Amino acid sequence: MRILTDKEYYSEAEPKLRQLFLNENPKLPQFGSNAEEVKLLYEYFPPDVEVVNALISTASHMGDSSLYLSIVNIVDFNSSMTKHWWISFEEISTYLSIDTNAFGLSYQLESVIFSPQGKWALMSSFERYAILAGTQNFIQNFSKHFSDIDRQIFGYLKIFRECLNMDGIEKVNIAWLGDFLKSVYGIEKAEEILKVSELEKYVNLMP
Repeated sequence: MRILTDKEYYSEAEPKLRQLFLNENPKLPQFGSNAEEVKLLYEYFPPDVEVVNALISTASHMGDSSLYLSIVNIVDFNSSMTKHWWISFEEISTYLSIDTNAFGLSYQLESVIFSPQGKWALMSSFERYAILAGTQNFIQNFSKHFSDIDRQIFGYLKIFRECLNMDGIEKVNIAWLGDFLKSVYGIEKAEEILKVSELEKYVNLMP
C-alpha cells in the first residue's frame, strides 16, 4: 500500500481514471474512451467484499496486480487529509477490513477504485449504488460473478416507485433521474428500464 500525494495522483493515477470516468459525479457520470460497457450495482456501500473480490479476480486475469482508491466529491477543508492510495492485491484484505487508520475517511465518503491499466473503475454513491465502467471484455467477465447484474437497476428504481406511490410526485426528487439513466444506459435502454419500472410517466428523458 502506498499513499499518493495530490501531485502523484494527478500525474500517475488520474489519467487512468479519466479513461473510464471524465468526472467524479456518480449522479451524472460522464465516461471516457475505455468505458465500453457500464453497469449499476445496488445495494453497494464500500467496501463490499463480494464485489471487490470479484473485481480483483477478474482484474488479475487481465493483468492488474493492484488498484487505486480515491475519495471523490470532497470539499477540501483539510489540505493535509489523505485522499488517494495505491493498493496491491496482496494487501487488499486491509482495505476490506475497514481499517480507518490506513484509509481514513474513504469508507464514509464517496470513492472510486480503479485499474492502473485503465480497464475498469467502480464509483460509489451515498445512495447505496455504484457505477462500474470498463472495457467490454472486463465487464463481460466480471458479470459472470453476478448473474442478475442487469436487474440491479430495477431494485434501485423500486425505491422511487414506492416513494411516489406513498408520498406523491411533489415530494420525491426525481428531476435528475432522466439524465442519470441516459448517461449510464443511453436513451433507448433508459426508456425500456423506465417502462419496466413503471416510472415512464414521471421521468423525462427529453433534453
